[in-house]
Formats: sequence, structure tokens, C-alpha cells
Amino acid sequence: MKRFLLIFFILSTSAFGDGFVQPEELRQQCKLAQKCESKITKLLTRLREISEKKRMSVPIIHDIYEMLSRCCSVLCDIQNFSDLLVLKQNVDKSDFINCSIIVKNCANYFQAVGAKLSKGGLELSDLEKEKTELETEYKQLCDEYKKLVEGIEKKSEEISKNREENVIQDDVVYHLAVKSESLEELDAELEAESVVGVLKSSGSSSSELKLGYPVSGKIVAEFGDKGVGEEMIYYLGFETAPGAIVTSPAKGKIVFAGKFLNYGNMVIISRGMYRVFLYGMKKIFVATGDVLEIGDYVGMMDEESKEAPILKIELKKSGEPLDPRHWLLQTIKQEEKK
Repeated sequence: MKRFLLIFFILSTSAFGDGFVQPEELRQQCKLAQKCESKITKLLTRLREISEKKRMSVPIIHDIYEMLSRCCSVLCDIQNFSDLLVLKQNVDKSDFINCSIIVKNCANYFQAVGAKLSKGGLELSDLEKEKTELETEYKQLCDEYKKLVEGIEKKSEEISKNREENVIQDDVVYHLAVKSESLEELDAELEAESVVGVLKSSGSSSSELKLGYPVSGKIVAEFGDKGVGEEMIYYLGFETAPGAIVTSPAKGKIVFAGKFLNYGNMVIISRGMYRVFLYGMKKIFVATGDVLEIGDYVGMMDEESKEAPILKIELKKSGEPLDPRHWLLQTIKQEEKK
């Protein structure tokens, strides 16, 4: 019975041809949204730096004023000393010379402190000016980003309503996902059952694999790092902004899209002998059977998250885990040469 379902799945895959393909307009909207996310992140980083510099400047100015107060106290002492000298009957010339030296040193010190205060004031003024400009730009970018996301959601809703019913109801993959107790087990089952056998002979060369960044964010977890319980991790973790747009990192066909164990929403993209696992999203737009290009809209991160959400990507070749960063770097180098 299981073999029958497998054959039915393969025939169904062939019958649907290339599957659903996203329009170029949606891909471009996602590209613009991710660029906007990147700019917003940089602006926020700079605004935090300015706030920190301003915070650090306050104690310095406080210390300078304290030193000025001490200088005033010293000058008062000098004045009193001078008055005493005038009242003395037998005044030693060296007393006046020493007094003059003290006054001169104090004047030089005042000049240095004044210059430092002036410089600090200018720096604070420049920081405040930059902060105002960045806050204005930040507001404009947020408004632009909001419109882009609204456009993406509207377009994806239109597509969902109007797209042909070519989503594969893959009983085999669903059965494997339900019974598997780990991602490694699911991948092993996929490999053993050759669920993507048709895709392997679809003309997709394994040497053609390219990986792009699925989100605008920084890598915070590396392939080979130690995870919970000191176990080695086999993914790249991208720290994103809440509600960040997620796009396809690879060209290929989706063989699974849905919830899987405690991974949440997961999308598995097949490309020749390679399979790309993408998970950590709050919402997914794609479905099993869809054909993706790099940059196609996949879903969205949790927009209500209080902490920066983490998107994870794993890469396997014939069941063996590989470091996705290698393919990311190779793809970037190839793009730079063009």
C-alpha cells in the first residue's frame, strides 16, 4: 500500500508539471522589503551608538565642571595669599614669583578645560543633529516598509485565491513527517523512500546549486557550533527583525511545507541531490509542489516576538549535512564576477 502511495505521488508530481510559479512582481516586492529591512537595521544600530555616546558624554562634562569648581577654589586661595603678602612688612620677592607661576598655571588649565568643554559641546551638538536626521529617515523607511509588506500580503492573498488547485496532497510525505521523531529521521526517510526521485531526473544538476540569503539579518549560529547539551548544530541561524520577510534561499521544488514537530513551520526545497530545510517562520505562503526561484516569497517571521526571531536553514546532500555558508559565499563570489 505504501509503495502504491509512493507511485501515486510521483505520478501526481509529473502530472502537475513544474507546479505553481510565483509572479516576478511578488519577488521584486520582497527584494525591496528586505533592502528596506537592512536599512532600518543599520539606522537603529547607529541611533543606539549615538545614544551611548551621549550617555558617556554626561559624566565627562560633570567631571569638567567639578574641576572648574576646584580651580575657582584655588584662585580664591591665591587671592587670599596675595592679600597676606601685601600686608606683610618684609615681602620676599620669591613669594610674588611663586604666586605668579601658580596664577599662570591655573590660567593655562582654565584654557585647556574651556577648549575641552567647547569640543564636547560641539560633539554633542553634531550628535543631536545627526540623531534628528536619522529619526526622520527612520520614520520614512518604516512607512515605506509598511506599504511594501501590505503590498506583499495583498498580492499573496490574491494569488492564494486565484491560483490553480495544483497543490499536491502528498500522502507519502505527510505520513513520513507525522511518524518521524526528528529532522534527521525525516530526511533519512525521504532519502530512503526516494520521494524526490522524479526531481532528481528533472535535469537539475547538483553542481548548479546556489544559495541566497533568506532574510535580512545577521548570522548568530554557525554550522558546527555547540548547541543545547553541547550537541553539534547543523544549521545557520539568522537573527531577524520581528515580522521580517522570508524568501527562498534556493531554486527548486517544495517537497514539504507545513508544521513539523517543535520546529514550527518548515519548508523543504529539493534541488537535485540537495535538500534545503527552512524553519522558524510564523507564517508560510508556499505549498508542497510549488516551484521556487531564489528570492521568492516563502513567509514571514513572528511580528509579535519580543526578542529577535531566529530563522534556521539546513542543507543536506543525499542525507549528509553540509555547511550552507560555503554555498552562500560561493554564490556571492559568482554574482560579484558578473
